[in-house]
Amino acid sequence: AGLIIAFSANWILALIVLALSPLIVMQGYLQTKFLTGFSADAKAMYEEASQVANDAVSSIRTVASFCAEGKVMDLYQLKCDGPKKQGVRLGLKSGAGFGLSFFFLYCVNAVCFIIGAVLVQHGKATFGEVFKVFFALTIMAIGVSQTSAMAPDSDKAKDSAASIFDILDSKPKIDSSSDEGTTLQNVHGDIEFRHVSFRYPMRPDVQIFRDLCLTMPSGKTVALVGESGSGKSTVISMIERFYNPDSGTILIDQVEIQTFKLSWLRQQMGLVSQEPVLFNETIRSNIAYGKTGGATEEEIIAAAQAANAHKFISSLPQGYDTSVGERGVQLSGGQKQRIAIARAILKDPKILLLDEATSALDAESERVVQDALDRVMVNRTTVVVAHRLTTIKNADVIAVVKNGGIAEKGRHETLMKISGGAYASLASLHMSAN
Repeated sequence: AGLIIAFSANWILALIVLALSPLIVMQGYLQTKFLTGFSADAKAMYEEASQVANDAVSSIRTVASFCAEGKVMDLYQLKCDGPKKQGVRLGLKSGAGFGLSFFFLYCVNAVCFIIGAVLVQHGKATFGEVFKVFFALTIMAIGVSQTSAMAPDSDKAKDSAASIFDILDSKPKIDSSSDEGTTLQNVHGDIEFRHVSFRYPMRPDVQIFRDLCLTMPSGKTVALVGESGSGKSTVISMIERFYNPDSGTILIDQVEIQTFKLSWLRQQMGLVSQEPVLFNETIRSNIAYGKTGGATEEEIIAAAQAANAHKFISSLPQGYDTSVGERGVQLSGGQKQRIAIARAILKDPKILLLDEATSALDAESERVVQDALDRVMVNRTTVVVAHRLTTIKNADVIAVVKNGGIAEKGRHETLMKISGGAYASLASLHMSAN
C-alpha cells in the first residue's frame, strides 16, 4: 500500500528512494541469520539451570541434611552464568541490529528530502508530493525495521515450536496408548526368556544381556541375584515391556509378549519396587489405584489386611483418609512398602514382580513386609530381585545373573554345594558382611 501511494504521488522520487530500501531489507535478513541459534543455545542453558532448581526442591530433605544449601546455590549460580552471558551477547547483537535498522531508515529519509528538494527546485515535484512519498515509504520502512527487530523473538518461537513438534512427531518403539494386540482368556504365568540380547538405548556401548535364557514356571518363585549392574532389574523391566529385546524373544504362556495388547499385559502384573511411588493423596486412594475401575471399601481393607497394613492405618487419626504427603513423606519406609503391597494385592496379578522390595528396610520392618509378601506370593508367578539371603533362600528357583547370562540356576541348598560357585561366593560375602 505504501508503494502504491508513493508511486502515484511521484514515481521518480519513489523509484529513487525505493532503490535504497534493499539496505533495510538486507540488514533485517542478516540480523535474523546472525541471531539464528543464539536463542536455542540460551534455551538449553536455562533448562540446565531449571533442572538444578527442580532437583534441589524435590530433594530438599537430602539437601538440608547435608547442609548443602550453599553448594546448591553455587551450582545454580554457575548454571545461570552461561545463559546470562548468552543473553548479554544476544542483547548486544539484537540492539546493534535494531540500531542499524533505524540508521538506514534515517539515511533513506535524508536522501528522500535531498532528492525531493532538488525535484521541487526543478519543478518536477511539489512539496505535497515529496511529503506524501516520504510518509508512505517511511511507514513501509518502519514495518520492515520492526520485523527485523522481532527476529530474536521469532527465533525463540521457532525453536520452541520445533522442540514441541519433535515430541509430537516422535514415534516410540513401545506405544503404551496402542489398542492393538491380542489377549489371553486365562493367564497361567509361565515366563520364558529365549536367547535374549539387550543394550540400553542410552548406553549402546554396554551389553546388558548376551543370549540370556531363563524359564520361570507358573506359580513358582524365581529369585534373581547377582552383582550390581548385572541386569537383574532389567529383567523385570523387560517383562513389563518397558524395553524390547535387541534380539531373542520373551514369552508368557508360550506367546511372545510383543504380540499382546500392552495395557492388558501390564494389568496382569503387580510391581513392588525398592522405593514405592505413592501419590500425594489419601492412603485409600493410593491403595485403590491398584484396581482399574475403582475398588470398594471392603476390597481396600482386605488388601490392607493381607499386606499387614490395616493395623497401622487404623491407628492413624484419620485412618484410611490420612494424606501420605508428597512421595509418601508422612510415612515410614515399611509403611510405604506395605501400602504398595496392598495396592499390588488389590490388582490381583497373575505375575508379581518384586524389585528389592525389602532392601531398604530395617530388620523389624523387613520381617513384617516379608510376611505379607510370603502370603501374596502363593499361587502366583513371582520374580524377586534381592540381595538378602532371607528374601531369596526359600525361592523355588534361584538364578545368578552374570556376564549377560545365567551363570547358575537351582535351589538354595543345591547352589550352596557348588564349591567356588557364583551363588556360594555371593552368599559367603553376604554372611561375612552381616
